[in-house]
Amino acid sequence: MPEYSESELVIPALQFISNNPDGVTTTEIKEHLINVLHPSGHDMDRLQGRNDTCFTQKVRNLKSHNTLTKHNWVKYRRVGGNGLWKIRSGGIGYLNSTR
Repeated sequence: MPEYSESELVIPALQFISNNPDGVTTTEIKEHLINVLHPSGHDMDRLQGRNDTCFTQKVRNLKSHNTLTKHNWVKYRRVGGNGLWKIRSGGIGYLNSTR
């Protein structure tokens, strides 16, 4: 299996957030995407000096690169040491346009 790009995580992440209207944490998104996409190979390599794998770093990059918020697809807000993601109408519209 080739490694996943950050852009390939957008739709499954949005679908998961959409299915949880009360919001989901970044950790929940990471766990969901691992369970659904079954990353392997290089994606599962641990980053030197970090607890992240290449794959989980890409999931975290969805926040650091504002990939989901810059298009008004989701709302992100810090809650304690994590963040809470909630779907917006723009995200629902985008998902509907990709079906």
